[in-house]
This record gives sequence, C-alpha cells and structure tokens, in this order.
Amino acid sequence: MLIKNGELFVDGVFRKLDMRVENGCISAIGTCAPMPGEEVVDAAGKLVLPGLIEIHSHGCVGYDFSNADEEGLKQMCAWYAAKGVTTVLATTMTNEYESYKRAVETIAKVRKQDYRGSHIAGINMEGPFLGVDKKGAHDPKYLMGISEEVFEELDGLADHAIRLVDLDPKLPGALPFIEKYSKTKTISIAHTSCDYELAREAIRAGANHVTHLFNAMDGLHHRKPGIVGAVVDEDVYAELICDGIHIHPAVIRLMFAAVPEKIVLISDSMCAAGLPDGEYELGGLKVYVKDRKAAQADGTIAGSTTNVWEAMQNVVRFGVSREKAILSATLYPAKSVGIENEAGVLAPGRAADFCIADQDLSLEAVYLSGVLL
Repeated sequence: MLIKNGELFVDGVFRKLDMRVENGCISAIGTCAPMPGEEVVDAAGKLVLPGLIEIHSHGCVGYDFSNADEEGLKQMCAWYAAKGVTTVLATTMTNEYESYKRAVETIAKVRKQDYRGSHIAGINMEGPFLGVDKKGAHDPKYLMGISEEVFEELDGLADHAIRLVDLDPKLPGALPFIEKYSKTKTISIAHTSCDYELAREAIRAGANHVTHLFNAMDGLHHRKPGIVGAVVDEDVYAELICDGIHIHPAVIRLMFAAVPEKIVLISDSMCAAGLPDGEYELGGLKVYVKDRKAAQADGTIAGSTTNVWEAMQNVVRFGVSREKAILSATLYPAKSVGIENEAGVLAPGRAADFCIADQDLSLEAVYLSGVLL
C-alpha cells in the first residue's frame, strides 16, 4: 500500500511525503511511485500521524484494567484504537491484593494474543505504593508501604510486563527501591506531598517521570516550588491530563511554554470513557459522571472520561502548536517508558500504526499494522 500526497509528521514537523507499507511495516518514506497492483491511498490535504500512545488509562466503555476479563480488555483496546491510540499501557489501580494479582495475569495473557485493537505495550502500576495524604481516588485501605516482595510477585505474574511504577518518595524504602528498579523500569513520582528537595532526590536516584502533574500533589508556590519546580529543573517527563477539567488551559500553556519536550499527554480515563453520564466504579469506589467530569461523592476528581486524541485536540485549542501537541501524544510518551524504538514515530522498519486526519486534527482513519481499522 502507498499513502500518497499526505503531510507526514516526521522528525517533529509536517512534510509532504509518501509512505509505503509492506507486510504490516513502513518500508519507505519519500517520493514514491506506485508499483504495479499496489493499493494507493490519496492523502492529499490530509495529515498522517503516528498512532498515539496512552501510558495512563484505567479503562473505558464500561471496563477497567483492574478487573476486566480477557474479552473486556480486547473491547477496551478496540475503543482506544478507534480513537487513534494504537499503543497503550494497561494501568492498574490500588485494589485488594488478590484482585491485583488476577488483573496483571489477565493483562499478560491478552498481550500474547492476536486481537484487533491497540497494542498493550505493558503495565502502568499506579498503586499501591502511594501516599494516603494525596490518595485521590485510591482506596486507602488497600494502600501499602514500599515492598520489593510485592512488586517482584506482581511483575512475575505479569510476565515482567510492568513498565511504569508510580510511588510516593516519602514512603520508607522508596529511594532504595527507585535506585534498584529504575535500571529496568520507569519510576514515577505520584500521589505525594513531597517537596522540591525530595522530588529532586528521587529523580537523582533514578525516577524520570511524574504522574499527572498538578494533581494529587502540592501545587506550585513561589517559595515552595514542589514537584512542579523539580520538573522544570530536572531531566524528567511529566504527565498532563488535558481534558479542560483537571488543569486550567492557562497552566497547560505555561507548561508547554516552559518545558514542551517533557510533557506527556494522558487521559487517566476510567471505565465511563465512551459512555454517558451516570454512576460508575473506580478501584472499588463509586464514581459519578456528570457533564464529562468524574468525581466521588465528596467531589474528589476520579480519573477522566476523555482520550488522548481528544486531549491533543484540546491542547491545540488552548493555544499550543499542533507539532508540540502531537509530540506529547506520540514520541514523548514512548520515550518516557522506553518504547521509542517500537512506537511513536513514522519511520522505515516500524510497524505501520498510523492515523490520517484533517488539518484541524479531526480523525479520519486509523491503520494497525498497515490494515485499516
């Protein structure tokens, strides 16, 4: 197949180039003449983007990575793909431990199966090593202290697919844990009231990621810069939930102006994504969705109902350039969890996971391994 006359997003900019796909992979990018019998897709006037990457989503269309069965996980992956997200980290939630073990085992099984939907690149383990004082929507009765034994068991059950571990650096044993496991996993500062100094200490120990910046942490203060200040000063990626609810557009613009190369767009979606307003559940706790906002009865925000493609569109609508927004939904999330050689760019030799969109980023088509979804 030849994608002809499109504006391809290559090396962070749009270029009018052609792209050939063979055997599910991109074989060439440049000026290409059609071969005899080759299918030609005329993408004139259209944008051709890498498939987006979602590294932090708990669920969608009524399912949750923490408790869905194999068929439920496949339904979720089909929905992500339909929204232009071709790679996802299955994000688990603080939960009863036996349920947690079943969840990672199920995810590991589905990763090895042939299904039509977003590729599960691994697991984002959000909880149970989080701070009670910044628990957010996590059930405090299942939170626990740092435990190498627990982590090793879960990672073993997951066939070592855990790619990202979220933790509170204030917990006893956190820094040694970071030093040990950051050699093979991405460690993220999360759900914590830690200050600027401790955040920098954790980063220098090996943490290179921050979970949903501004949420479940102390805010930026001119005398107490906190985690936000550490993100600006250190070599670390930071997630932003850009649904227009979790973070004000002015703050989103501020972070893209300050450190655009560090920003990773996420949805942090829960099972209500793709469904109407109503009563749902997240991590065993009741969540009420009204006008796109998901919250517990006490008003605590509990994930979102958005997706990364919509978040990317929002960022552009808020005043950030298309190019910066796309990088934060493709290359930067890939780099943040170590899959930049597998996903996040259009390049020869890569899987042909890509999207075609209008100039305003309205999604028109999604291809998985070169096959139209």
